[in-house]
This record gives sequence, C-alpha cells and structure tokens, in this order.
Amino acid sequence: MRLANRGRKMECKFYKKHNEQFKNMKNFEKINTIGYYSCILLALALFLSIQFQRILGIWVSLLFLIAMILKGNRLNFDKILDKKILYGMLIFVGTPYIIAIIDGGILARLDMDDYVKFLLFFPLAFFLNTKEKIFKFLKTLLVGAAISLLITLGIFVKNYNTWKNPKGFAYERIYFELPTQDFANIMCIVLLFLISFLCFYKIEDKSKNLKFKMILFALVILDNFILLVNRSKMVYICLIPTIIYILWKKNKKYILSFLTMCFGTYFVLPKAISDRLQYIIKFKQDPSSNLRLIFWDGAMKAIEKSPITGMQSKERWDFTRKYYKQRGIYEYVMQFYPNFEKHNMKNGLDTHNMYLQYWVYFGIGFISLILLFFMIIPSRLIKMSYYKINKYSYNLSKYVALEIALKASFICYLIQGTTEINLNNQSMIIAFVMLLCMINFMFKNENSILKEKNELEIL
Repeated sequence: MRLANRGRKMECKFYKKHNEQFKNMKNFEKINTIGYYSCILLALALFLSIQFQRILGIWVSLLFLIAMILKGNRLNFDKILDKKILYGMLIFVGTPYIIAIIDGGILARLDMDDYVKFLLFFPLAFFLNTKEKIFKFLKTLLVGAAISLLITLGIFVKNYNTWKNPKGFAYERIYFELPTQDFANIMCIVLLFLISFLCFYKIEDKSKNLKFKMILFALVILDNFILLVNRSKMVYICLIPTIIYILWKKNKKYILSFLTMCFGTYFVLPKAISDRLQYIIKFKQDPSSNLRLIFWDGAMKAIEKSPITGMQSKERWDFTRKYYKQRGIYEYVMQFYPNFEKHNMKNGLDTHNMYLQYWVYFGIGFISLILLFFMIIPSRLIKMSYYKINKYSYNLSKYVALEIALKASFICYLIQGTTEINLNNQSMIIAFVMLLCMINFMFKNENSILKEKNELEIL
C-alpha cells in the first residue's frame, strides 16, 4: 500500500511538472507570436513613424530576451543564425565600446547608443524564422513603402510652386516622415526590390502574373518619380550601377537601353532637377558637395593624428575647428553648414561618410567594420545560388528575385555610406538589419528550400 501511494504521488508530481512545462511552452509560443507581429508593425513603422521605430525596436528586443529564457528557443536560435554573421555583428557592435572604455569612457564619444541598435538584427532573425514569415514581412514593407510614396506625392503636389522655384542653394526636398536623405536612401533600396521582383518573380497563372507585374510597374514609376523630385544626387550614384547589375542578371541586352534612357532623360528633365544633377560633376560649385570634401579631409587629418584609438568628441571638435581655421575655410563651413556650432556638436562632427565616421572615432577598431561589411556579408551573398540553379523555375522565382534584390541593395547601401553616416542614422540602421535578417535566412535555408523545390518537381 505504501509503495502504491508513493507511486501515485510520484506520478502526480510528474504530471504536475509536465503540465507546468506545457503551460510555459504555450506562454512562450504566445510571446513568439507577439514578437512576429511586432516585427510586422516595425516594417510599417520604418516608413511611417520614427517614434514607433524606436518604441517597437525596444519592444521587440524585450520580447526576444524573454523568449530566450526557454532552452528550446535558445537551441532553435542557435540553428537559425549563421555563425559568421553572428560573430561579425557582435565584434562590430562591441568594438566601439571596448575602444571607448579604453580611451576616455563611453560618455566621451557621441552616438555610442547608435551601435546597440544593430543588435535588433537578432530579434528579427529569431521571430522571422520561416519563409512564410519572411515573405509576409516583405509584403508589409511593400505596403508601408507604397503608403509613404503616395503621401509624398501629395506633399509634392501641395508644395509644387516652392519646389519649382528654389532660392539659390536652398532646394526644397520632397520626403515624408524620415530625414530627407534617409528617405531617399531607403526608397532607392525599395526601388531595387521592385525592379528585381518585376524582372524575376513569375506566377504560373498568366492573369495573376500580369496583374502583379502591373502593380509592381506602377510602383516602380511612382518610386522613380519621387526619387527624381527628392533631388538627392546620391540617388543616381547608387542606383545606376545597381540597376545595371539587376539588368545584367536578367538580360545583358537591356543595359544599353537603360543607359541610353538615362542619357536621354537628362535632357528632358525639369531645370529644377537637371541643374542639381550637374553638381555631381561640378562638385566644387555646390556647397553641399564641397562641404563633404571638407569634412572628409578634416576626418582624415584627425585619423592621422590618432590612428589607434580614434578621437573623443570634444578633442575632435577642437581639432577640426582649429584645422578649418588654419585652412581658411571655417567661415565657409559656418555659412553653408550652420549646424557646425558647439551647442550642436553631434551635427558639427558629422563627416557625411559612415566609414570615416567609424574610423575617426574608433581608430584601429575600423577593422571590425571591414570584417562585417566587406568580408562576412559579401561571402554569404556570393555563396547564394538560387539564380544559378533555378532562374527559370516558377517554384523558386521569388527566391531568385529576393537574392538579386538583396545583392543589389547591399551594394547600394555601401555606396550610400560614402556620403552619409548610415551607421548612426536610426532608420538606416533598421533598414540594414532587416536586409541582414533576410540575407541570413536565405543563406541558412538554401539547402532546405532547394530540396523542397526538387521534391515538388518530382511530384
């Protein structure tokens, strides 16, 4: 009897423990679901609200930390992530803090909180862990971009007279919600995705395929128009080579037509746009372009003085001011870049180049940037083979389109970084970690996706 009672007690304890574990699993499944839908909202917020970007970024990160309490989630997360991307990201984010602690402390350098935002990559990679979730996330990004473009079109119509008649170098820039150059840069990436899916994504049903292509084509036209009236010079610098890359993958014959179209279009563009475009070549006549040359020169001089640990913000502020006065250009900088004032040191120390910005602040730590952006991520992109194996397959056409879009967009992002500090701009950081999340998914799941495609073809 005693043995029987003891057995029943142990059995009750086992079932009680099992039920508690089951309830915990259910609770964590809810957290994972909430995390996924929060990522979907973040996709909309990227285009529609800077405040919600910040709030949702923190919220998604907290949900991720809670989810990681469960061992099963940790094991799953370990399978989801490519190890080289994982370590490359941790080294890239950790290096600034190590350098700062060694040389003057974290408070001695501005923008230190920006690098923590790159860790948002990990929650995104965890919650967007299936092909269904990735493509729903992409659709949401498309919806957010379309809404933003339509609102921007309304702003352009409303402000047309001001836009048409600029006063000197005070150009009216057309954009919505995001900082003007971030808006242009992100819409360039959106355009590359649209063109890639227009070229490579195929639906077997001809009627559905035609409707889908018409929607994509309309969005390409709208996006291209908004980028033109935005008047960013970087748009042309980053888009021409990346669109050529997409066309080269589609059909090399299209490249000549594209270049001819670009050349011919220049002569029919409104004077308000063509006058701005000529400053890509006549950069000395354009304060916006000339200031960048000045800022890059000042950054290089600071790097020469402190190449190992970089410069603290106050030290660099004093050094840069003194250097500009020695060159006799301080008044010019103040005239055309009024943000260059002591009470606004953050803007005053903007090099307008993400590579120099990281290098001048963290010296030899610049190696971590090279490791992630020019070695690890490119190696993952190069190894993708959806296009090589399945460029004519209906089943995998969306993966081919996504592969080409990711490669073109990453090149675009690197080019954009030559004139803007994308590593310190919130919206550009979020856009980058979204790209990296998709790169990680495509690289890690290539074998299983190709295997699934082959099985479908056999059936």
